[in-house]
Amino acid sequence: MKKLIFSVFILILGSQTTFGQTSDANAVKLLKAVGQKYGNYKTMQMDIALTIENTESKSKETKNGKVSSKGNMFKAEMGNQTIMSDGKVLWTYIKDINEVQINNFEQGEDILTPNDIFKIAEKDYLVYFGEKVTEGGKSLQIIELTPKNKSLNYSKIKMYVDPSDNSVKKGVVFDKSAIKYTYSISNFKSNMELSDLFFKFDKTKYPGVEVIDLRE
Repeated sequence: MKKLIFSVFILILGSQTTFGQTSDANAVKLLKAVGQKYGNYKTMQMDIALTIENTESKSKETKNGKVSSKGNMFKAEMGNQTIMSDGKVLWTYIKDINEVQINNFEQGEDILTPNDIFKIAEKDYLVYFGEKVTEGGKSLQIIELTPKNKSLNYSKIKMYVDPSDNSVKKGVVFDKSAIKYTYSISNFKSNMELSDLFFKFDKTKYPGVEVIDLRE
């Protein structure tokens, strides 16, 4: 679940098309416009509906949550878990058992923070246009991204973009383990006041919490 929330904005794709080794210039142009739009925000906050589907067993479940970010800090509240980081420390709080695990936060290619979806670098992916679809009364352009690094846990990304304002509305993540993650974004807000303390775990707010410090 932890990595699932980290991936929460990778918005990945599911096309089976075999592409060449160069990206489509127009798709790259739109991807850069998306990155520029979100890169100008000091803070972001949005609701997330996450659907997890096993394509082999055909099982499916949906979780609702909220993601907030400020620079390299983030907080993701999803179901029974809250994961937050100030960019240096990572806290994972599990509500049911009133436990928090503390780790050093080490960002890598397999652990993407909520901000990373808006900062995908075209140099790391083959970028193409997928089909155009209409959802919620809006015409969306799908951007398909295939990572050049084949050792990653995911195979592709499908990003649903509203080209009228370069906003990301939805994404589908295809994990190599036959799990499909669909993220739908709503109630997006930007540049609201969020204190740095908002992204730090305050154990005084959780009476009796068990603290497990896994830092070396």
